[in-house]
Amino acid sequence: MTNLEKRKIKSLFIISFIILILYTHTSHSNENGKILSYAAGCYGCHTSDPNEPYGGGYKIKTKYGIFITPNISKDKNHGIGKWSKTDFINAVKHGISPSKKPYYPVFPYNWYSNMQDEDILDIFDYLNNMPLSKNINSSHDLKFPYKIRDMLWLWRLINKNLQKNQITNLDISKINRGEYLIKSVVHCSACHSPRTFFSIIKNHENLTGRTKSHKSLKDGAPNISIDKIKGIGSWSQSDIVFFLQTGIKPDGDFAGKDMSKIIENGTSYLNKEDLENISMYLLSSKNK
Repeated sequence: MTNLEKRKIKSLFIISFIILILYTHTSHSNENGKILSYAAGCYGCHTSDPNEPYGGGYKIKTKYGIFITPNISKDKNHGIGKWSKTDFINAVKHGISPSKKPYYPVFPYNWYSNMQDEDILDIFDYLNNMPLSKNINSSHDLKFPYKIRDMLWLWRLINKNLQKNQITNLDISKINRGEYLIKSVVHCSACHSPRTFFSIIKNHENLTGRTKSHKSLKDGAPNISIDKIKGIGSWSQSDIVFFLQTGIKPDGDFAGKDMSKIIENGTSYLNKEDLENISMYLLSSKNK
């Protein structure tokens, strides 16, 4: 074998190794992006037709009216196909659109503000590798004065001043995986924390549940603190893991309609280790 042939073989080996590394990294990013897009509710909230995932059109009924989620597929006209990575991070972490308009807080950017940028970008990459949807975005059907979008700047100011234990100040470097998932990605307090009349959560550490916001709505959520009578303190870690995988409670009962969707399109995609970390946090002294 000549020296030239040896150099060619060596070069091919190096190129093959680089391709393998890039492929492995891309596969991991796509898988992480997929899991987080489900766990964070991207699929559940932005999919009204399973045949067009992330195509938007999902209706969220609230006391303020009906919010209709937008298309977040890679379509350049109606989705996020023209967005940059910075645009996506600003939307997810700060609730600001590429046109510098504020998003309604039905989009849980307050929780996502603590997500790591690499996790957010993995979701972005995953969405851009999914089939596009040409669904045209519909306007929200909101009551007056909530339809005035500029009022959201005032709401943001009030929200910031009233919050205790603000999740926007969460130091990710000092918390474990379970707490990160609960307080940021899966955003449990968005449903399980008491709210004021203006839908402001005063204490994100409080997971004692919330009552219905209106008699015509079924948007209440149960107590998931460690209280053994009112909460889930009597559950075991395996009970919680199994519930978040299947929707079946320790007594054999099933999760309600809304929670069933969250499990089916969200927490069931998390691996067992992540679910175990979530269960450890929920049964810890931090979850009073």
